[in-house]
Amino acid sequence: MRTPRLLCLAAAAGLMGCGGESEPPEHQPTQTLPRVAVGVGRPGQYVPVKPGDTLRLQRGCQGSQHVFVSLQAWNLDPLTATVTLALTRQSDGQRVSLPYQLRLPFEPANAQRPAMLSGLLLVVPEPSEALGERVTLEARLEDAGGRSSTDTREGIIQWGPDACP
Repeated sequence: MRTPRLLCLAAAAGLMGCGGESEPPEHQPTQTLPRVAVGVGRPGQYVPVKPGDTLRLQRGCQGSQHVFVSLQAWNLDPLTATVTLALTRQSDGQRVSLPYQLRLPFEPANAQRPAMLSGLLLVVPEPSEALGERVTLEARLEDAGGRSSTDTREGIIQWGPDACP
């Protein structure tokens, strides 16, 4: 009769949850994921992009052409992140921008706006592959803890004013 008693004890121990997973204490803060919004704009500017908006390709001072990209970010701590940008032609999925991936500091948020990074130069090496084309502008940021956020916007590439006088 010892076996049924041992089985009852083992079952009772299992029901009590010996060493099993438990819910985290309520005083632990929940981790908030960062969020990014991609737009356009020169340094100090952020202009949101709506579907079908024109993305201005501008000739730069050093002989290349680029789209000025600006970002807004929320829940980014610390205010530094690895930023990846790309312009992709929608008709065939071909990237029309050079690779862009840099670790950059964001300007802190203030009463008028969230944290911001503005005036980034996304280079388009071959304008003929992008002009008049529908493209997807993609921005991804990743913080030091590996948390990430991605935002995409659709637009059409057209020549804009030269970036240099």
